[in-house]
Amino acid sequence: MITRIKAGILKYFQQETLAERVHRMIPGAIYCALAATIYILVSAVINVIIYPDLHLAVYWIGLLISWIETGIVLALAGAIVGWFTEDHEGIVWGGVVLAVLIFIGNLVTALISGRSATLMGQSIFLTALPLIGAGILVAWVIRMAIKRFIQAKQQKTPESRRKQLVQLTLVVISVGLVVGVFSLFGTSSLATIRSMNTTLQNYTTDPLIDLRFPYEKVPALRSHFGMNYSLYVHTSTLMTGSLDITIHFEDGYNVTCLVPQLETNGQMLLDACVEGTHISSP
Repeated sequence: MITRIKAGILKYFQQETLAERVHRMIPGAIYCALAATIYILVSAVINVIIYPDLHLAVYWIGLLISWIETGIVLALAGAIVGWFTEDHEGIVWGGVVLAVLIFIGNLVTALISGRSATLMGQSIFLTALPLIGAGILVAWVIRMAIKRFIQAKQQKTPESRRKQLVQLTLVVISVGLVVGVFSLFGTSSLATIRSMNTTLQNYTTDPLIDLRFPYEKVPALRSHFGMNYSLYVHTSTLMTGSLDITIHFEDGYNVTCLVPQLETNGQMLLDACVEGTHISSP
């Protein structure tokens, strides 16, 4: 059994030299990094632009970190999918590798944020097949982009090559744009953020203001009510169906709360807030 597995692996390595594979790996990595760049930019700014009344702001340091992380992962994914000689091998095995990378990334994120590794390990049995399916789908898209690039490079005239390469680049940019648009807040997220804004703006007339926040954990928050602020919002990695919302006041004071998503007109009462820009446990 082990001998057969080793023979199968050796077959993949002996099909081509690295120099022969590079002409697929490099465009795969470049186009994936380009799509990642567009996605990160669009997902970071789209809600700020669409909802100017929500006091939303872009956390540029976080954006840079996300861009580097996502860009590296997707560039690696593009190189892996391009490494395989045959299309079906790149799609199937590349998709499996992508699924493994996604799971490892989620596991590392969970460990850093303080979630239970055991819980994440159990969830793999529920998400394995959908994750592999998604990985194969992404690998198929990457492989088709690589094939289009190779076909464009094989065109006889510079005009045809340039035209097809420009078209391919625009398609890749469009994919990143479309996926980024899906970062628009849903109804529950909007209701939650509007509730936070209402609380911060109507603190003088809110009869429940003394119950809204755990002031023993954020003692300076009361003195900052009425000061100009911005909100940094992202999906929580600590609790499903929740948001991490950082309130950044103009004097540099920050409070981050784990906020369960509300239905329309829901009441916001929080017990998980900390000073700073990161919350590690509820």
